[in-house]
Amino acid sequence: MTHDPALVAFHGAAYRASPGDQPFEVEAIVSDDGDGDRWNRPGEPTIYLALDPGVALAEAGRHMNDQEGTQGCQLLVSLEIRVDGLVDLRDAAVRRDLGIEGGPAAFLDRQRARELAGRLRRLPDCRGILAPSMALIDQPARGNLVVFAEKLVNGPRDIVLGHEEVGRLEVLEG
Repeated sequence: MTHDPALVAFHGAAYRASPGDQPFEVEAIVSDDGDGDRWNRPGEPTIYLALDPGVALAEAGRHMNDQEGTQGCQLLVSLEIRVDGLVDLRDAAVRRDLGIEGGPAAFLDRQRARELAGRLRRLPDCRGILAPSMALIDQPARGNLVVFAEKLVNGPRDIVLGHEEVGRLEVLEG
């Protein structure tokens, strides 16, 4: 990275699947486990949100067996988000400027994605990324909002203006 990448803002709805057996809590959108995450290492607090309901459902399906509380009912929650200081990795010109070759498929390599996110986290004004969804890699414009939560003074309430349940996903065994 020879120069800092251009930063953009995101203002609008983002989505998240959440365990349906408990009330949705805005603070719970921050994760720092990082073991299976693409854009953070363990101990790095990060918020993952989908940019449309279809991405949220695809991502929920990809992670269905990865974590507790994903069986049974999942809530689909729409969050009104306002955040600036983002690097848009869905943009081919931005990836090229960052020296990323191979299109969105380059981010299938978790180590490579984590290294890039680590470099971006160190930039003072960078608060996160707009990333292509690995669940819909053939549609790079559809993606995820990934926020580096340590950059938020008051936690997720700095960027979440409101939220509402917009659907339920029932997982039936059998």
